[in-house]
Amino acid sequence: MAKVYRDDDVDLSVLKDKTVSILGYGNQGRSQALNLRDNGINVVIGNRGDDYRSLASEDGFDAFDIPAATGKGDVVMVLLPDETHANVLPVDVFPHLKPDATLVFAHGYSVFYKEVDPPEGHDVTLLAPKMIGAAVRELFTAGAGFPSLVAVERDASGQAWKTVLALARGIGSTKLGAWETTFEEETITDLFGEQVGGGAAIVSIMRSFKVLTDAGYDPEVVQLEMLGSGELVEVIRSQWREGVIEALSGHSPTSQFGQLHRAEELKDSDAADQYLKAVLGQLQDGSFADLWRKEQEAGYERLEALRAKYLANPFCDASRRNREELKEVIDKGIV
Repeated sequence: MAKVYRDDDVDLSVLKDKTVSILGYGNQGRSQALNLRDNGINVVIGNRGDDYRSLASEDGFDAFDIPAATGKGDVVMVLLPDETHANVLPVDVFPHLKPDATLVFAHGYSVFYKEVDPPEGHDVTLLAPKMIGAAVRELFTAGAGFPSLVAVERDASGQAWKTVLALARGIGSTKLGAWETTFEEETITDLFGEQVGGGAAIVSIMRSFKVLTDAGYDPEVVQLEMLGSGELVEVIRSQWREGVIEALSGHSPTSQFGQLHRAEELKDSDAADQYLKAVLGQLQDGSFADLWRKEQEAGYERLEALRAKYLANPFCDASRRNREELKEVIDKGIV
């Protein structure tokens, strides 16, 4: 069982009189910076000279270019996109670190896959909120918490755990809980969840749409059933709150039997198990990271081609038509 840290386990005063440099002022960077500041922690922002840096200044933060902000931090939180790390960190971050500065990553990707090599003598830690950036702020201001993962890859000072846990409390996570993990575990499980969960959802919805429309059923009615009504969102929310199987109590007996009957038919697919294990192997041995690196070097050609291909799917056409019909309730956040 993973160890879970909460407010009472953490000493926030570890960050007293320290400066936290947050590199990147996107959704996560902004939310975490505001939360830390509200908890009395001194924060400066590092960002290239764009609208995000202007927003940081408007929010009342001292904002600098990345090397300058790095040099001011006793703690340096890397909230830059993963694909920028290999080019940006060795030039704009690592040479400018204070001698005993702590590095904090929001995702283990670049460290686990050795795309970057943090210099010796520095604590290397991980603080990964399992929540979108906007909600990190919204839940904090509402007095609620959100889950995070925390890890220490290198404890050069002997104080790495105290520092990363203080940050977890500072951004508001330990009010709910920060789960102890490793850089490898966070990276692999995060990628696996995105690729298998997200990929399977796309294929399942689009294949189901094709089967039903090929059988002559109306595209808009099918899309409404598969996704457009927002019912699926509520189903997933109830599964999150109650449990995947426990939430079935909110469905009709016909629905419950149908779902479990089909699950039983699908669960013993050797081909599916082999595929999932192959995906896991590609994440563990770095072959996916190599593929993604080559894709970046090629200017994201395949990514753009895949995006265009799936956007051209008839399901997306039906989605656009239904979204227009449902615009009022979507804009109000009802579905």
